[in-house]
Amino acid sequence: MQLQFKSHLRRRGAILTAQGLKKLNQAKAQLEIEQNFKRYTLEDLSEKTGLTSNTLSKVFNGSVGVDKRTLERCFNALNLTLLKDDYLYLLPGQDNVAEIDLMSSVEICSTIKSICDSPLNMLHDRSDTPQIYKMEQLQNNPQLLLLTPPGGLMPLDSFLYIDRPILESLCYEGIQQPGALLNICAPKQMGKTSLMTRILAYANSLGDRTVCVNLQLVNDEILQNLDRFLQWLCTRVSKQLGLPNGIVNFWDNSLGSKSNTTDYFEDVILSNLVRGEPARNNRLLVIAFDEINHLFTYPDIASEFLQLLRTWTEQAKQGNANTNPWQKLRLVTVHSTQTLMPPSIDPSLLNTGLVIELPEFTFTQVQDLANRCEQEITAPQTQHLMNLLGGHPYRLQLAFYYLQQQRISVEELLENSDIVFTIYVDHLEQQWWNLQRYPDLLPLFTEIVSQPSPVDCEVVQGLQLCKMGLVHLHGLKASLACELFRPFFCDRLQQINS
Repeated sequence: MQLQFKSHLRRRGAILTAQGLKKLNQAKAQLEIEQNFKRYTLEDLSEKTGLTSNTLSKVFNGSVGVDKRTLERCFNALNLTLLKDDYLYLLPGQDNVAEIDLMSSVEICSTIKSICDSPLNMLHDRSDTPQIYKMEQLQNNPQLLLLTPPGGLMPLDSFLYIDRPILESLCYEGIQQPGALLNICAPKQMGKTSLMTRILAYANSLGDRTVCVNLQLVNDEILQNLDRFLQWLCTRVSKQLGLPNGIVNFWDNSLGSKSNTTDYFEDVILSNLVRGEPARNNRLLVIAFDEINHLFTYPDIASEFLQLLRTWTEQAKQGNANTNPWQKLRLVTVHSTQTLMPPSIDPSLLNTGLVIELPEFTFTQVQDLANRCEQEITAPQTQHLMNLLGGHPYRLQLAFYYLQQQRISVEELLENSDIVFTIYVDHLEQQWWNLQRYPDLLPLFTEIVSQPSPVDCEVVQGLQLCKMGLVHLHGLKASLACELFRPFFCDRLQQINS
């Protein structure tokens, strides 16, 4: 009996049940609250548990089984005791199915909802879709596991959101600093807005007020005049904070639009913040400006606005929180580098504060995404997939969407055949449309597309193509960002050169 018991302890393939996962997440959230809302990343938990980040990822994702002792170490590190109902084994056999069936679908859904409803837990490692839930629902209705078409903002509770732990930790810590200005930048569909949303959710969890201003909502006629644009800005922020619109009576044309806007923010918006927790003295205000690149068509407006933001961050660094209301303000800007900034705009204006450049997914992150999408691909296939699509989040999510719908096989996808072109035609055409806006880049890009190995390039043009997501830089050489581009761009470039 003793030998059998020891053998059972070494048995691998254990994952947390919904109950165990809920206990672990609640303990993690409580620890963060006790540590003044310091978010515990996988690296932090690795130090606390003595387990690797990869092992901890398996525990929280529930996609791969571990041994029972690993689960015990996680629980013990958070002052919990692992009970029999906190875990199960995902090994073939009737016992596993019986254990899963002990929890009704109502209990599982209730547990998942309680986890997803917590603002803090929405920001944790993607543990809000336990494997047991997936398995039981798959038995009843396999179609529930199919993904919706990717694109746009990824919801806070999406199990497909891949963490970038270092960058996210920088953002969560940076947004708490007086005079904070976070600049998030990357080509289109890299996850910028999804990260911005999580930063705002994190600020909300601390009790701060948050506002998101999408600059695509500004009409072109408003962007013809700085006064009208800044009045629009004051009105949008006031409305989201539930403040009356007093901009007409407040505006003094003799002071100029930037002075008026600054005074309005100080005297109306910042002065009306509701007091929050005593430990934080006053509630903070976090304003995120999405799609800053929409202003690039109007470089004069863009320059004045970016200079204004810089001025506000500088004002926040003066005095103390009791005497300087600007210390209540935190700013986030988001812009797509696919739209190149006009040369008339000082590039340093978008390098103020903490610059967050979103990188492509790594090999490990691509494998993680494949597991979450229920796709079993080998390491060589993963590498081949990254050669084809790069580490671009949208392209990878689209590939897994079609694989999960069984509309294409892994082999067909990796062949880069006509069916692959059909899947990505809209994405490719958008890339081509954008590239044609910068004809001076076409000769260099034509050379890069025609060569399988990196080619020499000028620094400025190479950097511009890299920001657009079309090439990768290797010192003073550039190579195509992914093989998906090669046949498509070869065809388009031959057409315009013939």
